[in-house]
Formats: sequence, C-alpha cells, structure tokens
Amino acid sequence: MHRRNTLLTSLISIGLLGGCTWSPDANLNGGGRGGNAGHISNPGGVGGVGVRVDAGGPTLDSNCGVTTLGTTRLPPDLLLVFDKSGSMAEDPSTGNNCMPTATCPSKWNQAKTAITMALANSTMINWGLKLFSDPTQNGCVVNAGAQVDIGANTANAITTALNRTGPNGNTPTTLALRRGGDYLASLTDSNPKFMVLVTDGAPTCGPGGGQNPPDDANAIAEVTTQLNRGFGTFVVGLATSSDMQASNTLTSMSTNGGHPRMGTPNYYLANNTADLVAALSSIGTQVRSCTFMLSGAPPDPLAVKVQADGKTVPPSATDGWGYNQAMTSVILTGSYCQGVLDGTIMNVTVLFGCGINNIP
Repeated sequence: MHRRNTLLTSLISIGLLGGCTWSPDANLNGGGRGGNAGHISNPGGVGGVGVRVDAGGPTLDSNCGVTTLGTTRLPPDLLLVFDKSGSMAEDPSTGNNCMPTATCPSKWNQAKTAITMALANSTMINWGLKLFSDPTQNGCVVNAGAQVDIGANTANAITTALNRTGPNGNTPTTLALRRGGDYLASLTDSNPKFMVLVTDGAPTCGPGGGQNPPDDANAIAEVTTQLNRGFGTFVVGLATSSDMQASNTLTSMSTNGGHPRMGTPNYYLANNTADLVAALSSIGTQVRSCTFMLSGAPPDPLAVKVQADGKTVPPSATDGWGYNQAMTSVILTGSYCQGVLDGTIMNVTVLFGCGINNIP
C-alpha cells in the first residue's frame, strides 16, 4: 500500500532582538516554487541558534508535521584593526608630538578614551583588537592572531591592552588587514564578521626595502581581497583631512571595503574623542544582524516561505529575504531589515515544506 507524501512544515517563531546588516554586493539567485525561496551568496555570516529541522529531507512517514521552536540571534564579530604608529603621538590640533604624558591630547590618548567609551556602550557586538605594528617588535612587523580575541564584554581587556603599549613604529596597513582577515577566518562561530580600520595616515612598509616606502596601492587592493573572503572593512581616519594622500587612499579603501560612509569623505573622519565615539557607534548600529540561523538546511530549499508579522516577505537581495551561501540561515534585507531595526517588525516566521510544490 502506498502512502502519499505528507507535508513537513517546520514553523520557526523568531523573537527579534533588533538590528540589521546587508552588503549591497550580495547576490540573490533562484527563487522558490511560487517565489518562496532565494539564495544570497557570501552575505558575511549568520545569526541565531536553536532552530531544528527534521533530518533526511522529504519523508513519507507520519512525522511530517508541525514544530515550533525559538532562536537567539548571534552578535556580529568586529575586529578593531588599530594603528599604533609613531605619528599617533601627535596632538591633532597642532601636529606636535606630546607623548608620553597621560594628559597629552594626542591622537593615541583621544582614541583610547573613545574606544573605551564606545565599547562600554556597545551591546550585542563581539569586539576584538589587532594592533599594527606588533607591540613587541614595532617597525613593519605584524604577527598572526590578535592582542584581544573577539568575544563578548571585551571592553576592559581592550582598554588594558591599549594601556600596555603606546605609539611607535610604522604603518603596515596592508599586512595588518591580511593578518586580520586570517584571524577572522580562523574563528569557528557563524557570526557576521567585519574589520574596523582606525588609522591616522597613509600605509607605509611598501615594497622596495626599508620601512617607509608608501604602500597605498597594496592596501587598497587588500580590502578588496578581504571583502571577497567575506570580511567587509569600515575605515576610520584620525585627523586625516589635511593629508591629501592619506585622505585619497582611505577614500579608496572605504569604497573597496564595502562599507563607505554617506557623504564626503566617504570614510569616517574623526578629529577628536567625540567624533570617534560617534563613528564607532554608527558602525555598531550598521552591523547589527538581520540574519537568523537554522540548525540545518531545509528539507526542500525551494519550498520555503518567510513571513514578517504574518505578511509574506518576497525573495530579494534588496528588499526581502534570502539564504546565506550554505542555506543554513535566512537574512532579511531592505525595508524588512529596517523594520527589525526600528521595531516595526516584531516577529518573523519561516515555514519549511516537503513533498509539495507550495506552502499554504
């Protein structure tokens, strides 16, 4: 006796904790049966845990029923790639070197204060710290790893690490970004991952020997490489508006990093503590995730429907939803993601089906 296929519908009720992130270069392909599914390539990570999908794909047994489970949104991972070159000892208003006194209004001291303030108020974001050059060797050396590993509640650890060192060495920006990307790639969590580059000048340590050859072209290319690996870069320039070479390079890096700021310059210009606090706060708002993790791929990835407060969300890279590359997460985009951020969308449901062409 043959039993007909029955409907497996896993209904996931997701309690929204806020936030959204979307990379405009992401590509949504396909579309489900009746326009119910999509795929986003390389969106930069996933968020949320706890959703379970019956294993094994479409089934013929009576277990093809309805299950309701909750999720918890995972925070994004942000690696602070922080310039500790000798010029960070300068007072940005005068250009004079005023270190090592603690009261000196140097770029270094103001930046330390800003980072302490911004990270203390940064919730649902995992921060880490990567200094360049390496504090133990200076010059153009950037070792693997991070001074503070990415994790929750790392503000105090980052402040301590900054207090243990000071401005010295050159500006090996290219190598710092490469090492930063390698570090992010070594992490095993599924969180969206980004770098936040904070620097006060143009990259040095370029080819040709010595420590001071410019390295602008390679640094600009490196942010593109890291973006292609899935790690976008936000660029913050400390008092760089009067340095035309640095400003032009940071502008190109911001564009290639995938997260340019609206306006001119298109990177985040910070001339004082307040400016840097505002920049880091703005970046933190942008990276909060609209990505919700599923514990497994849908039995039939073409038979999926996403709803926001009971209304169907269309598959779209710009205003709707899509999968991450592995089809283990659902990501809201455009106005739907903004609705999560501002609280006008309170609940998202994801329906999975098997053995049928459409979900009611």
